[in-house]
Amino acid sequence: MELRDLGEFGLIARIRSIFSSTVPLGIGDDCAVLPGREGFWFLATVDSQVEGVHFQVSLIPPFFVGRRLLVANLSDIAAMGGIPRYALLSFALREDVSFVWLNEVLQGVQEEASRHGVEVVGGNLARTDGPAVLDLVLLGEVERDRPLLLRGNARPGDWIFVTGYPGEAKAGLILAERKTLKEQYRGLWQRFFAASPRLDVGRFLGALRERVALIDVSDGLLQDLGHILEESHVGAILYEDALPVSPLLAQFCEEEGYDPREFVLRGGEDFELLFTVPPHRGEELQREIPQRFGLPVHWVGEIVQGEGVYLRKKDSILVPLVPQGFNHFIRKG
Repeated sequence: MELRDLGEFGLIARIRSIFSSTVPLGIGDDCAVLPGREGFWFLATVDSQVEGVHFQVSLIPPFFVGRRLLVANLSDIAAMGGIPRYALLSFALREDVSFVWLNEVLQGVQEEASRHGVEVVGGNLARTDGPAVLDLVLLGEVERDRPLLLRGNARPGDWIFVTGYPGEAKAGLILAERKTLKEQYRGLWQRFFAASPRLDVGRFLGALRERVALIDVSDGLLQDLGHILEESHVGAILYEDALPVSPLLAQFCEEEGYDPREFVLRGGEDFELLFTVPPHRGEELQREIPQRFGLPVHWVGEIVQGEGVYLRKKDSILVPLVPQGFNHFIRKG
């Protein structure tokens, strides 16, 4: 059996079966949860940007490579309702990498770190003859008197919400690959290059002291919802007429002949938050999040008993969906 047969998440499941741990939460969520200072849990996460996989040197300016490296980790901290604190960098680089390029990457990390109060405190450098590999470990914390916002917290009857407009980053990537930009689509371009981690919303959801299942949308709404369903042992129904297609994405897809719902369901790297809450909290959150943060939040479905994801069409017919998005190692074709 090869990794392409397992896929990324099959491999994670195998790794998870090998390693046991005594910490409050190990492999299986956005962050590991460890004992921390008095009154707090310690949060730990790691992410990578690999040349040729996550970025093309000719496509993404190095400043944005650095920003995205940290944003991917900040989004994991947001999905735990936490506060980011410290980062470590580990870079494997070819000898012929330009210092000007690397310096811009570091400047991108530093600007994003300063924006969110993160200190870069160490790391490692290594030589490689292959593509550049940029790793970042991010450490944070969350109060112990708050319930952990775990993927396994969803229950039948819960409402499913997502912040912002998933799918815009995928459209932005398509525009970036063309290397020409119509001015009216600059907002989509920016969503790909400069996504914002929803740390303030994660903190707000944690402060509710409610049973909330939370994950960030990095691999696509449908696939990331699948992680909540798997950990919670439940199913879900999404409402076709509630999928949040932004006016800008709708215009782009109409002009290009794309189905915008596919972008919403399977686009990745939006770094929005996808979460479930008991229904008695639903209307409150629909009011509070836009008022507090100037960010739209959309009620897109409900958690049900059973397993799998179904799309409820406008005529109430249920259509099964495959929780599919970005997946390292997956066999294609």
